[in-house]
Amino acid sequence: MAPSAAIALTILVLTYVGVAAGRLPGLRINRAGFAFLGGAAMIAFGPMKLDEAFRAIELDTIAMLTGMSYPQFRIAHIFGHHRWAGTERDAATAKLGEGFYAFLARTLPSQWKEAWEFEQRRCSSRALSMLENRTLQDILAIILVYAGIIAGFGVRGALFFLFQSAVAIVVLELFNYIAHYGLVRGMRANGRLAPLSDACSWNTSNEFANLLLFNMGRHSDHHRRPAAAYPLLAGVSGAPELPLGYSGSILLALLPPLWRRVMDPCVFRLRSQPE
Repeated sequence: MAPSAAIALTILVLTYVGVAAGRLPGLRINRAGFAFLGGAAMIAFGPMKLDEAFRAIELDTIAMLTGMSYPQFRIAHIFGHHRWAGTERDAATAKLGEGFYAFLARTLPSQWKEAWEFEQRRCSSRALSMLENRTLQDILAIILVYAGIIAGFGVRGALFFLFQSAVAIVVLELFNYIAHYGLVRGMRANGRLAPLSDACSWNTSNEFANLLLFNMGRHSDHHRRPAAAYPLLAGVSGAPELPLGYSGSILLALLPPLWRRVMDPCVFRLRSQPE
């Protein structure tokens, strides 16, 4: 193990021990203090340079996703979902007959695993240190956030933050659940996976609903142009339409038997259509 990696690992272990213990005898340092000292030590002892620390922070997405305790989503969504949507490999594609709660139990750990494995491959291929693993950075960021909340507002504050994070994650995953439910990509004649088509995403063409949801109902175009801002997304003619729109479908998904009664026939009709 390289000296810098050994130093980094030692700092991480000591920081985790301090945060887990909450305080050590003879030291008036709380969890937030241990987390802050750990970050400062990473810079002071050389495993991470100050400019590297700033470059590693993607404020436009990390702030929002860390605010709901779900920062790894930016990696799993872009490098996992957008590549494998509509296949068995995608953690965020709901299978036909899979209820929302079963989907939630499957997708939460799977997306963390997907993000971690992608970052391991990225760091390995580029000869990067483990500190440049963004999923590891996400974990440390969450620890820092909760340590800061506990320091400032106590355990009740942390429990409140955890509750609002859970609500936000459930809403986000409800959207993921209904966006591709039961839709699968075909195979080419040569046995290779076909590209993701407009028919692999559920949409809504209701203008008022899309206005309220920042065009999230134009999901096929989101997969056509993943870098496009949501207000710029356009409707796609002939793309699958949710019978109740996105808002109604999110509520319906909370009741799996009713969801399946409404949506499974829609999926079967789409599958019976010639490609």
